[in-house]
Amino acid sequence: MSDTVKFDADKCINSFASAVGNGAKMTEHFADALNYVIAERDTTVITRLYQRSKARKDDKIAGLILSTFGKVFVGAKVTKKNGKLVGIKIAGAALSNAAVKALHELNADGASMRGPKFAKAFRADKDTPEFDPQKAAERFVKAHPTRCELEAMIAALQAKRPEAKPDEAVVDDRMVEAPQVAYGAQYEAPHAPTLHFAAE
Repeated sequence: MSDTVKFDADKCINSFASAVGNGAKMTEHFADALNYVIAERDTTVITRLYQRSKARKDDKIAGLILSTFGKVFVGAKVTKKNGKLVGIKIAGAALSNAAVKALHELNADGASMRGPKFAKAFRADKDTPEFDPQKAAERFVKAHPTRCELEAMIAALQAKRPEAKPDEAVVDDRMVEAPQVAYGAQYEAPHAPTLHFAAE
């Protein structure tokens, strides 16, 4: 990491989590985290911000973290294990300077991450609920209550197993079009409060 950026991951994450009642501070700490990812290509801090938000059942912010990140790194992919996000990959993703600029402008204006300006700029185009296999099974059995039908569906699903994709998905693949700018190309982060982040 360069000498001009000093980032402490734990401090950034804890500061973000403790700022639940101060949306402007949340924006500031999130921008710091994103600056670090852009500089170092290490997405651990974003994964941890998401996980902390989910742990405190703040689904709105958790979703906004992913949708915002997906608009900054167009084509980023999430990796899940047992239905839970465990990592984000940006290899092959394109950095959107326009989205980075929008985030920094919101931060400079003191916009709240919980407010309408931030949501309008970075929320996903539509909400897609996570797949719940238990509820899906309950719906199927309700519609097809016989054991014969259930066994037929199990067999059909097992037959489709070779066609299933790995446990990763594009982060918010419904993003608006953004400039396909390669990492580092003409990007210069505006001067902002020093990030406080250290990778795990």
